[in-house]
Amino acid sequence: MRISFSILCLFLLTSSLALAKSPPSTSPSGVALVLAGGGARGLAHVGFLKAMEENNIEISSIAGTSMGALMAGLYACGYSAAQLDSLTTNMDWGQLFSSDPEARLTLLPDRIRGRQDLLRLSLQGLTPILPGSAVSNMRVGFLLSGMTGPAQVLKGFDFDSLSIPLRVVSSDLISRDRIVFSHGELYKYQLASMAIPGIFPPFIHDSLLLVDGGVFDNMPVDVAEKAWPDLPVLAVDVGMANPTEFPNAPSLLTVFGLTFNALSTRVNNDYHREPDWLFTPDLHQAAVWSFDSTDSLIAWGYNQGMVWIAANPDLPRSGTQRPGWTPPDFTVRNILFSGNDNISMRAIDRWLTIFRGDTLNTQTAMDAAENLYASGLFSMIRMSMLPAGNPKQCDLAFSVTENDPGSLGLGFSYNSDFGLDARLTIDHNNTFNRGIKSIINTGGGSDYAFLEMSTFTNTQHTNRYFSVSGSVFQIKGNEPDHEGEHHTRIWTDHSASLTLAKPFSWYGIFEVATEWKGRSYANGSSAEAFPLLSFSVLADSRENPTSTSPGSRVLVKAGWCPQNSNSFSFINWDLGKIHAMPGSFLTGFSAWGSFLWGDNYSWQESRLTAAHGIPGYRWNSLPTRERIAGSFFTSRRVLGPMFIEAKTAATYDFQAIDQYQDGEINWGVGLTSGINIPGGTARLGPEWDKNGNTRWTFSYGSDYSFGPGR
Repeated sequence: MRISFSILCLFLLTSSLALAKSPPSTSPSGVALVLAGGGARGLAHVGFLKAMEENNIEISSIAGTSMGALMAGLYACGYSAAQLDSLTTNMDWGQLFSSDPEARLTLLPDRIRGRQDLLRLSLQGLTPILPGSAVSNMRVGFLLSGMTGPAQVLKGFDFDSLSIPLRVVSSDLISRDRIVFSHGELYKYQLASMAIPGIFPPFIHDSLLLVDGGVFDNMPVDVAEKAWPDLPVLAVDVGMANPTEFPNAPSLLTVFGLTFNALSTRVNNDYHREPDWLFTPDLHQAAVWSFDSTDSLIAWGYNQGMVWIAANPDLPRSGTQRPGWTPPDFTVRNILFSGNDNISMRAIDRWLTIFRGDTLNTQTAMDAAENLYASGLFSMIRMSMLPAGNPKQCDLAFSVTENDPGSLGLGFSYNSDFGLDARLTIDHNNTFNRGIKSIINTGGGSDYAFLEMSTFTNTQHTNRYFSVSGSVFQIKGNEPDHEGEHHTRIWTDHSASLTLAKPFSWYGIFEVATEWKGRSYANGSSAEAFPLLSFSVLADSRENPTSTSPGSRVLVKAGWCPQNSNSFSFINWDLGKIHAMPGSFLTGFSAWGSFLWGDNYSWQESRLTAAHGIPGYRWNSLPTRERIAGSFFTSRRVLGPMFIEAKTAATYDFQAIDQYQDGEINWGVGLTSGINIPGGTARLGPEWDKNGNTRWTFSYGSDYSFGPGR
């Protein structure tokens, strides 16, 4: 008995010592936050993050899908909710999802070419290639890489090493399974997680074909439970709500959204887990593409989040507001390229704006990628900032997809003066593998046909380009003379030129050219041709020079013909300004004309064109040697792309500089109703000349595409 008591005392003493040495038990700190996908609806996450910060809710880890992955990844890198609010509120979403090169990085001629095409397809050899997605996510990649890259340069590629441990969810169409990423280049998996099938391009990673994580798991609660089992889970569900009303006129996007939602909902049930806390804000039936409601979505997430947090006092509240994070500058150690199999580095170097030893930050990296894309050499560019072994240095890597070297453009325009103009345009963007562009443009219409060819270098780094071009137009039509008599003729205009041009900004170029111009008539008369030396300045600050949009246009061209038998000089000008006014009004004025000195051919005289006409007068009319003309218009948008327009124009014509007092004034006014549609603008309306004669005109297209009158 005494021995048993001694053993019992020893056991109790040992247990007491063991308990004294054991650390006190502690409950998990903070929450594992799960952010669901929902397209633009995911912007509500920003507001909820602000509410969590203001209430000191501690976020110890974070996981996300689709837009939730985008926000989760940025937050995990150290950016505060206030920084995300500023980023999304000031975002130009249309530009972010656009595949058009940045206008301010593109040479003016490139912004004109191809804009008037109704349909444009890439070519591999002679086979047209359909686009792989409806919307580009390339600029989203530039933004995410520029913002997350610095954090990974400093902390590595393990998502657990970020300021907040992170998981990103995507869906693999090959294995038909959910994929969870915890290591690698974060921005790539963010793009994969938000790649809505058919809308954004899929992301190819090794043997995986990755699309939106919401296809299989839009709210990955179980991912957070498995990654951080000691943390309670708080999930924010912003998924598309079921429609409360039957859509009377469902659009393509509406049908696609409902289909995607219906199919993914069934698959999502396989991974569904209930979180410890669930916040489901009322986003008022906002659609997944409602990026124009950014302010409202953030406000709904914040205001409802504040109320919801107040109603859940058991949430861990040991956190503090984040001060935010400003990525540091790095020095570029190396610039790396991959994927450029057919495009030489010589062609790429012309467009590089950053070099070894330069300072690199988020903005300069994005600018460098934008400039490369403006070259037209690549259909896709992925940019990565990589560690260089020194915290003050990094490597800048570009993974490029070469543009299909050719493209096929189909377009047409119509003008009641000269009928239908159909066009076929073939572009080649990498002639001789040197980034040289070549264009063949052919077509015709009622009583005319044309062929145009040009080849030119295209670069901003050297700030100059060369162009070789030629054209042939054959036209059957009326040529009114000075007395107003009409002569039906068939004639052929031909030209060739060698041009050296130098851009002086994104909106303008200087050109010096040697040209050869000529004309021959079908009546057997000999051809007339002459050499020409010319100098021109073109500036057009409209982002789309082929549309009626705000901006200024200045074109001045002067030339001299050294031919002994017909030596002459000329100067042409075309000046214009378009203003946007309150109330959906546009107003604009233009002034154009030409002066000739010397012994020119009669067919060189100035005539009206589709681009520079006088209401009430037919194109190719009012021939004159000297001309001063101007016009004024005002238009108002009345319903979507529809508008009404009033225009007046006048021209003062005379036959010689020293006879300017003997000129004649012609003027006209017109009313137009129109609509902006793909490939150009359609216009219909009456016009009156100075004698009160009425003409009805109809046209479709742009000034750069109107038939023989261009």
